[in-house]
Amino acid sequence: MTLFALEVSSAGGRPPLGGVGGTIRGIVAALLADDAGTDYALCTRLSRWRHPDHWRPAAANARVRFIADPFNGVILRGAKLFHAMGVYVPRTPRVPKLVTIHDLNAVRNTEWVSERWHERRGGKIADAVARADHIVTYSAFTAGEVSEEYGVPSERVHPVHLGVDCARFRPTPPEAIAKLRESHGDYVISIGLLSRRKNFPALVAALARLPDLRLLLVGRGSDGERDVEEALDRHRMRARTTRLSGVPEEELVALLGAARAYAVPSLYEGFGLTVLEAMACGTPVVCSNAASLPEAAGDAALLVDARSPEALADGLARAVSDSRLAAELSARGLARARAMSWTASARRLRSVYRAVAGV
Repeated sequence: MTLFALEVSSAGGRPPLGGVGGTIRGIVAALLADDAGTDYALCTRLSRWRHPDHWRPAAANARVRFIADPFNGVILRGAKLFHAMGVYVPRTPRVPKLVTIHDLNAVRNTEWVSERWHERRGGKIADAVARADHIVTYSAFTAGEVSEEYGVPSERVHPVHLGVDCARFRPTPPEAIAKLRESHGDYVISIGLLSRRKNFPALVAALARLPDLRLLLVGRGSDGERDVEEALDRHRMRARTTRLSGVPEEELVALLGAARAYAVPSLYEGFGLTVLEAMACGTPVVCSNAASLPEAAGDAALLVDARSPEALADGLARAVSDSRLAAELSARGLARARAMSWTASARRLRSVYRAVAGV
């Protein structure tokens, strides 16, 4: 039986996981389920073996391994390739190696990251690209950036769009929507780490122009939190804004489904998975037209220039006040979410594996 080795250290932890860990679990779980004829060695770096909550899928074709150079040739004997799903690319085993580059924010967007993070993360990414034979990205946008930044030929860079689990992210029942709107009012929801590239101050400024709507902002504080707080005061939006973090998944799904619109003001993403998650909940999406986000949205969102609060406000006003447009966006979003499944992502990735390994 064919054996593929995948480094999944970042998938450790207790679910539900967002970010890198959640995407790894989503696509690997789909690989295991859809490709039962292939064995997958799911590898965690030996330096993390004492950490609790290693990911140990119950699938019959999953083999959990701890890896460390220079012993991986023995540990992973028979593997046809090695895919580093983080940025750790070991020297062994001596088989074709792939690495996932999630985005190049730390490399290219120095106005949004510290010099220390630019040097540290940028150095790790450069080392990983140099060691890998092939690069996997989550979007054609990031694939183009990787080729341009590191001179990697396009035939060695493979965009694999992410997916969404429509069993987890689903429309909220009407009675639950009524209760949530009674509690929160008519609201626009936005989700993400409060980092500068997420551009939440522009969203605050946009909502200030729409007095009948409230803002639910879900995400942990980060380097852009002060800017958000200042925007809330400057635009007198504090009374109309609810900030949440650490929301359980079931509650978050219900909040998504009850929102009048989901707003994505971000100026840079490697893909934009929350776009699909909101669509799966049947919520109209108003989305930035920057970076990879048009790839995630397809024709199922209202795309706007998120650098302009006026454009954001206009898009949100249309999505909320035009019932025909809202229904159209909801229907298109649901259809796109069904098409962009984790199984579809896994099949695309599997085709890359088979081409690289020659099996």
